[in-house]
Amino acid sequence: MRTTIRVGDVEITAIADKAHDFNPGFHFPSVDPEAWKPYSDLIEGPDGYVLVNFHCFLIRNGSQTVLIDTGWGPELGPPGAPKERGALMGDLEGLGVEPGDIDIVAFTHLHADHVGWNLVYEDEKILPRFTSARYLVSEPDWAFFSARDENHPNIAQQAIPLDDIGVLDTFNDGHPLTPFLTAEATPGHTPGHMSFVVQSSGERLYILGDLIHHPVIAHETDWVHKFDADPEMAVATRKKVLDRLEREETTVAAGHLQHPSFGRFARVDGRRVWKPIDVGPSLG
Repeated sequence: MRTTIRVGDVEITAIADKAHDFNPGFHFPSVDPEAWKPYSDLIEGPDGYVLVNFHCFLIRNGSQTVLIDTGWGPELGPPGAPKERGALMGDLEGLGVEPGDIDIVAFTHLHADHVGWNLVYEDEKILPRFTSARYLVSEPDWAFFSARDENHPNIAQQAIPLDDIGVLDTFNDGHPLTPFLTAEATPGHTPGHMSFVVQSSGERLYILGDLIHHPVIAHETDWVHKFDADPEMAVATRKKVLDRLEREETTVAAGHLQHPSFGRFARVDGRRVWKPIDVGPSLG
C-alpha cells in the first residue's frame, strides 16, 4: 500500500511494507495495562491488541531518488516479523521505480524491521538489491551494531555485510543527504537513531523514525518501548522533538503509525494527539 504527498518540489511516498497487531504489554512492558484504558478509542484490534505498521519512504525531486528504510523484507517470518512477504518491492514497481533507480538508501536506524530489503544472496555472493545506491547509516548506529557479537538475523544478514561489499557510507547529525533532505540526530531508541527533514520551496516534512510506535505515545511520552536502547534518552528526545513538532505544526511522516502515516501533532482538550491528514487515495 502506498500514498504520496508533495512538499514543494519533492514527492514523498509512504510505502507500507508490512503491518500486524501486537499485544501492547509486549512492546511496553513497564506500562500498567490499566493505563491503556483511557485510550480505548485508539485500540485498533481485538482483545486489546494495537496495530503497528512498517513504512518505508520514497523521496523524489525529479533528479534524485532516496529510500528511507527498507522494511522487514522478503522473509516470511524472521523472529518478530509479520507472517507475510513484505510489499516494498511490489509497490516500487507499481510506481515505475526500478531497484537501480534508487540513488541513496538511508536508515533511521538499524533495527531488523528497517533493513530487510537491503541485499540479495546469490549462491555465495552478497549483492546490493539497489544496485546504484550508496547505503547510509549513522556512525553511532554502525559502531554499535557492527560491534555486537550477536544481532537479529535481519541485521546480521541484511545490514552488517554492507561494509564488506563496499556500499556503506556513515554520517552524523546535520548531514545533508541531498539539497532537500537533512539528517537530525534523535538518539535513544538506538544510539544513532536519526530523523530526516525534507525541505523544498518553503515547505517542510519531518520523517520521525521510531520516536513513537503508536498514537497513544503522542501524549504518553514517558512510556518506554521495549526496544529503546537508552530509555532515559529516548524519553527526553521524544519529549523535545514532539513538543517542537506540535508547536511548529510540522507535517510528520510517522513510520509505525497507521497508513498513510502522514499527520501532525496537535493539542485537543489538554492532550497531545496524532491527527492524520488527508493526502488523497492509497494505492496497492
